[in-house]
Amino acid sequence: MSLVSDDPLWESLRQVRVVPEMRKPRFASSRNPSVPDLRTKLFSRTSAQGAQELAIKEPLLGGFLYSKILNQPTFERSLAFLLATKLATSTILASQWNDLIIDAITTSAEEEQNRSPGAGSIAAAARADLEAIKYRDPACPSYVHAFLFYKGFQGLQAQRVSRWLWGHNRKVLACMVQSSISETFGMDLHPGAKFGKGIMIDHATGIVVGETAVVDDDCSLFHGVTLGGTGKQAGDRHPKLQKRVTVGAHASVLGNITIGHDTKIGASAAILHDLPPRSVVVGHKGIIIAKRRKGEKASAVMSKL
Repeated sequence: MSLVSDDPLWESLRQVRVVPEMRKPRFASSRNPSVPDLRTKLFSRTSAQGAQELAIKEPLLGGFLYSKILNQPTFERSLAFLLATKLATSTILASQWNDLIIDAITTSAEEEQNRSPGAGSIAAAARADLEAIKYRDPACPSYVHAFLFYKGFQGLQAQRVSRWLWGHNRKVLACMVQSSISETFGMDLHPGAKFGKGIMIDHATGIVVGETAVVDDDCSLFHGVTLGGTGKQAGDRHPKLQKRVTVGAHASVLGNITIGHDTKIGASAAILHDLPPRSVVVGHKGIIIAKRRKGEKASAVMSKL
């Protein structure tokens, strides 16, 4: 991997300030914000001050900023080091994780021609995720802020590494990464789950995504979301989210169902059936669907539904 970078996003991470700047540029496409037409110009335009300035302004952050960004030669190296320090334990050191993650990033870049969710370049997906967060989240002041401080972004990139391990038949290690993601970031993302690019996971706490779930490009998930099974199926048993789906806080989407593109699901909704494209679904109302006879186990009733 080259130690010299002309990557505009990487230069933006190294140079962009962490106070509010430009919001929602007019040229960014609302239908595909992860690939704005003039993103290179945007990055150079917003690179008014550097991370060096932040280190001078906040000396306490100097070592943190230099280790995570300023001393790293490329975006890929910085991402690997960031994740490695998050996953490190007393028995698996950050340097060991770093070598593994670099291997995953390098190898996945060679598979970039595969554009399906869960495949292709980890670094390219991470760049698209950063752009999506900056564009969609009004609380995000800069790319560097999302990169360093958003656990939804960091946890998702760790899941991409676990997905790479899963696909290369290193499933035990993949499950260890999953466990570390759960402990460190408060989100349970199965290594078998497939995520596209331009994904925003906002706040992240309590998110659960099952093994056979698919989240296509430019989707947004808020805290507490569950993409799970119903408990009545084996095999392919989790939801498939098409492009640009938004799932509100604490909503549950259950079963092997398809959520059509550009659909919005409101907070705390429970979805157990397919939704057509461009749907808007809100509300959660519990209804009685069956009654148990005296002495009958609940599991027996559930098996009949």
